[in-house]
Amino acid sequence: MRPEPPSRPLQLKNSGVATILRNYVLHFLALLACAVLVAPARAEERQREFVPELNAYASFSDRTRLFLLADLTRNLTADTSESEFGAHLDYTLKPYFRPELRDANWERNRYFWTRIGYLQLGTPDKARTGPTERRVILELTGRMPLAQEVWLVHRGRVDLRDIGGESSQRYRYRLGIEREIKMGGIVTVPYAQAEFFYDTRYDSWNRQLYQAGAEIELSKRWRIEPYLAVQNDNRSTSGNVNRAGLVLKYYR
Repeated sequence: MRPEPPSRPLQLKNSGVATILRNYVLHFLALLACAVLVAPARAEERQREFVPELNAYASFSDRTRLFLLADLTRNLTADTSESEFGAHLDYTLKPYFRPELRDANWERNRYFWTRIGYLQLGTPDKARTGPTERRVILELTGRMPLAQEVWLVHRGRVDLRDIGGESSQRYRYRLGIEREIKMGGIVTVPYAQAEFFYDTRYDSWNRQLYQAGAEIELSKRWRIEPYLAVQNDNRSTSGNVNRAGLVLKYYR
């Protein structure tokens, strides 16, 4: 398999780093403020979750790659757990008008890419009963460069769901901003994003997810991504969640 080359880090002066970090904190606080303002539930009704996750990417060519996912959602409030496993195939178009980006990291510099995948959700304590939900995933992701080397990232996604033998669909739209920086020789990508969910079971846009974090490059192959998220759901009290997550990513 052909390794995916690391993206070129952005060199910044100390004053530029300070400005970016300040803007990142401001965006993060703004997203949290929005989440609090639109939250439909009282603070004592919110769930607390911790989600460790492992991602692995294997490049087949300069246009296709395999993406494997495994995570465990630990609900600290209800003392329950839910596991998730998935396999996806990614395909990207080459940026013909900017050939210097052809070998860059898809998630950083490509303008457009697609994903098709399959996910299974289950409860570790009831593994013998089989998955509680199956999903077929269809995604389209686009990126647009803004001023000051900031990228606008938007993603449309469809979840074709089978929950206990009943079919439904969930439509999702995510909008975010990010910028790659280098501090002390370490490449970091802080980001902030908001995502909105439409569930055909309720015929409504019932869920919002606000998330901020940073992807940190540990080596050519390994990255880590800590994040904080606030999720609001006007159809389910258990869907109102404060979440902390940690993603370990491997590239080959």
